[in-house]
Amino acid sequence: MALVLRSVLLREGGTWTRLGSKLLIVAAVLGTAWGAVDDLVHDAKYHVLHPAGPGGCTAVVRETSFLVIGSGEAYAVGRTGLALGTSGSWTVDDGYRPVDAGTYELGWGRDGGRLRISGTITDPVIRGGAADIDCWW
Repeated sequence: MALVLRSVLLREGGTWTRLGSKLLIVAAVLGTAWGAVDDLVHDAKYHVLHPAGPGGCTAVVRETSFLVIGSGEAYAVGRTGLALGTSGSWTVDDGYRPVDAGTYELGWGRDGGRLRISGTITDPVIRGGAADIDCWW
């Protein structure tokens, strides 16, 4: 979208080009700041899970906790080092962090991996709990 906006603004003239460039820079800075503040407020923890799968595909997990709810997202990270979206997510009671506590299973097959999240009797998984880890190759 940024490239489309930039190309439209470039056709309009010099003033629009400068204004468009400044708006794109402001949007990028605000997006980065928003992500950093979210990580700080929710005390985000990132985990790189081992072993890696076929072709170097790696599962990376982001876990957060706020008040009495914990949540997490799993990402499939390929050779490029980029995750192209969330592979799965879950919500856990009482701010429990299952990956941090080691209550998960990661298995790999020929076509990708499967991450299973387990809670405890007192901190059950409320929603989600499984993710397919696939780096698309």
